[in-house]
Amino acid sequence: MARPVQSAVRAKDIIYVIIGSLLVAFSLAAFTVPNKIASGGLTGIATILYYSIGLPIGAVVFGGNLILISLQAWLIGHRSAWKTLLSIIVTSAGVELMMNVYGMPALTTDPILACLYGGLITGVGVGLTFRVGGTTGGVDIISQILHNRYHIPVGDVLLFSNVIVTSLAGYAFGPELALYGLITVFFSSKVIDSVLEGMSVFRSVLIISKFPDEISWAIIEDLHRGVTCLNGVGVYSAKPTSVLLTAVRRKEMPILRQIIYEYDPDAFVIVGDARQVLGHGFVKLGDEIRREKD
Repeated sequence: MARPVQSAVRAKDIIYVIIGSLLVAFSLAAFTVPNKIASGGLTGIATILYYSIGLPIGAVVFGGNLILISLQAWLIGHRSAWKTLLSIIVTSAGVELMMNVYGMPALTTDPILACLYGGLITGVGVGLTFRVGGTTGGVDIISQILHNRYHIPVGDVLLFSNVIVTSLAGYAFGPELALYGLITVFFSSKVIDSVLEGMSVFRSVLIISKFPDEISWAIIEDLHRGVTCLNGVGVYSAKPTSVLLTAVRRKEMPILRQIIYEYDPDAFVIVGDARQVLGHGFVKLGDEIRREKD
């Protein structure tokens, strides 16, 4: 008998995969397919075949993924393959029901709006599926197989596949629609990152200054943020220097810049995006782990 916690986790996984897959199907039916936007991967190939020889989108997605998931289970094992299979079934059935049974009309005929909203909704759907350890099939399965068997980087496989699909779309629909497809792929990838890791509202800041103590205490007192002082050496001058490391929220950056300028107008400052900041003053590590399990 499964423990209640395990059952709850499994139920959450199923819900996430179903919702995510329905969003992908909705994006295909309402935005990308009606506007001939091939957004990469197997769904992009399905879109090309749909307009070229009339093959149903759902049938191509389901059949192609069924072959790939069988290869995945044979070559690298079937752990978590049920999530991918569930996603494939829901996406394939969903897009066929929306397009051919209910006759859902395109929500826009503007290709810019279609690729932006298509990328947004697809990104949310794929991101939800990824969050619970599933995939939406297609190129994701191919990249896993090649990475596990031949150690080919996943990013290289995704890039190569998108180049192929874009080239085919350019031949079938013309270069302009192929470029819209690239916009959709780019936008959806950014949305996937946001769903998986959250929007980047934090900034990590490195400060190299001759007045590290003054700046550090001003940050502590005015922003109530922690500061770590690292010992460094200037390569050109060969002199020791102090490097301050701190993390702040995006809205606190103007105050931080003002603090640094007041004490050292010549300070060298490096600002980077931080997807997550865990610890005192932000989200506690334990709270984040518990949130992911809930």
